[in-house]
Amino acid sequence: MNKFRIIKKSYIWITLALALAIGSLCIFLLSAQYSEEFTGGVSISITTDQETDTIQTNLKNFLEDQGYKGANVHVNDQGETVQIKINASLESDEKVAELSDDVQIFLLSQKLITSSEDIIGQAIIGPSVGSYMKTTAFQALIVGVLLMVIYMLFAFAKIRKEISTGVLAISVLGVLIFNILGTIGAYGLRMMFSSTIQVDTVFIVAVLTVIAYGINDVIVIFDRIRENILRHAKDKNMLIGKIIENSLRQSMRRSIGTSLSTLLVLLAMFIFGTGILQQFAFTVGVGVIVATFGSIFVGGPLTYLLMGKFKSEVSKL
Repeated sequence: MNKFRIIKKSYIWITLALALAIGSLCIFLLSAQYSEEFTGGVSISITTDQETDTIQTNLKNFLEDQGYKGANVHVNDQGETVQIKINASLESDEKVAELSDDVQIFLLSQKLITSSEDIIGQAIIGPSVGSYMKTTAFQALIVGVLLMVIYMLFAFAKIRKEISTGVLAISVLGVLIFNILGTIGAYGLRMMFSSTIQVDTVFIVAVLTVIAYGINDVIVIFDRIRENILRHAKDKNMLIGKIIENSLRQSMRRSIGTSLSTLLVLLAMFIFGTGILQQFAFTVGVGVIVATFGSIFVGGPLTYLLMGKFKSEVSKL
């Protein structure tokens, strides 16, 4: 265990993290499918014993016959209810209202409902609202990242005497970007193999939760670095690489322990939950794993490399 050096392999960890981040981004972009919240469409919840696959196939064929070419139909079993989602790129809110009426006609014709009163829940989202929600959601994501970075700069006011503001800002931003891309990449893999998994507001909330969790992990590690720098302030022979290495090792058990306890709760939510709850648990669970890796194997090594001390110290570590 003593031969394993995180800082000594800084280039390897950063290269691996960069490859994972780029790969995750590509997977997400290639498989991304947006919910009706972002594209416009109709969402209806009903109670039925009919198989979801049968409903989805019949409804898709029905809509194609009605002229809704390219409409995406998703039918999800929510336990006691079945949720029907139709994403369609329609030019006006009136067309979306017509789509909702046609879906109700289908449900009546298939005897899935006896009247409109049997519909448990219904949401009709026009293209203008969908576009607005998509823009707002991603703006919230960007603003969330920036606010977290600003918070970190204030949180690390003391450590800036030893590590410059620029190095801290780049390191923290690098960890946050890695956490986000790693999380959305795993979500992208789920979308690739399941048409019912989509990018929606719950996904955005989950990513913001991952950002907050990752920040907490980074704070723990960088705070330990600050403590060790102060502890060895008078030791001129102590290398900054050694300080960061020791800080990572001292924080690793706490970070992993916190992550495992969080993952146990999320695992229970994923196993016993359905629909939105299950998707949220999966996204945050992956984010916790990615954030733990990022804070230890990206944050520390990236900080050390940015300080420009790798070549002069690495042989002594």
